[in-house]
Amino acid sequence: MSSQFEKAVAYVQGLDKQGAGPDSTTKLEASYHYVEDPTVGDADPAKEPSRLQFVERAKWVAWNGIKGMPKKEAEENYVKQLIKYLKEKHPDEPILKELEA
Repeated sequence: MSSQFEKAVAYVQGLDKQGAGPDSTTKLEASYHYVEDPTVGDADPAKEPSRLQFVERAKWVAWNGIKGMPKKEAEENYVKQLIKYLKEKHPDEPILKELEA
């Protein structure tokens, strides 16, 4: 795993622990699949959530949509998504400079 990716994941996990507002976590959940693919691997069809589990299913569908994507590419995409989010919503966040380096 790249150090930028590890920093990005740690930052987002820290938001969850800090009880960040729904705007933060909802926007960042859009990048969920880019974390799961390099850390867990391709989505398992046997674990596809029910259509009644809306959030879980949406995450799984996005994750399954990048099946076969190289690990490095998924990591880079996750970092890019986080940088884009931070530039729009939190341009003074210290981690932004670290991720752009």
